[in-house]
Amino acid sequence: MHRPSPRFARRAVLVAALCLPAMGGCRLVSQKTFNRHAGDPPQLPVVAPPKVVDIATPPLVTIVAGTPPAQWQPAVRAAVADALARKPNALFTIVVNVPVGAASGLPDMKAAVDTDGQPVLQAVMDAGAGIAQTEMDARGVPAGSATQVCIYVE
Repeated sequence: MHRPSPRFARRAVLVAALCLPAMGGCRLVSQKTFNRHAGDPPQLPVVAPPKVVDIATPPLVTIVAGTPPAQWQPAVRAAVADALARKPNALFTIVVNVPVGAASGLPDMKAAVDTDGQPVLQAVMDAGAGIAQTEMDARGVPAGSATQVCIYVE
């Protein structure tokens, strides 16, 4: 076998030493060359949680339980008609606020919704809101206040 001359070996090392800094700036072509997000994990869209009726939002109409329907029905009809004229797909949330007393324990929310909330819900639907535009809720409020039915609109 033939051994390379020492002069050829020195030249090869010298050429390699001179070309090495020039080759350091080269990059290999990959998927990231054309798309910087290639290989990144997928980003799922963030869906906002459903909006909850805030107690700080003022109600459209507030009705104290036990008020005769002849007193609150015209106000409900007018308020619902006005809201639907402004926004035809408005959502009406009827909230029955039931006081929670320390002595009485937990209030009967179902009875309060049936006796006080259902007539208001029916009046909102009679005023023009569809069944898909209404929802009912009941909340416990601190003792010392009367049961109230509040209508919120979104």
